[in-house]
Amino acid sequence: MNTENILVPFDQYSKDLRSLYHAFSLAERIKAKVFVLFFKQENDIVTPFEKACMNMIQSACEEEMSVSFHIANDLFQNEILNIINTEHIDLIVISAGDSNMESSIKAVVPKLSVQVIKVEDKNNINLN
Repeated sequence: MNTENILVPFDQYSKDLRSLYHAFSLAERIKAKVFVLFFKQENDIVTPFEKACMNMIQSACEEEMSVSFHIANDLFQNEILNIINTEHIDLIVISAGDSNMESSIKAVVPKLSVQVIKVEDKNNINLN
């Protein structure tokens, strides 16, 4: 696998960090950069999930991993296509339990040449 840039998208309904754990683990092994894209409304408060996500990102940065965190307020399809194209994303990692994100990604992926990994649980992944 020749992956250099990994995207992990979340929205305001995301509740599962398995995709981020998996992306960090993979990125560490192959020396890839992880892009975390968080979709939220402009006036939304910081949720416990977002705080946990930020804590993971901070820990990864302390371990000298290359991580970039982005907050998106625009339409999902516009933002996801923009980051995939501008950052040359090779792989998207999503959690299996995040059905909103999964359906949104499935709507965009046919327009792109990017692989998607759906993380089922710690020991089981689904390559779409």
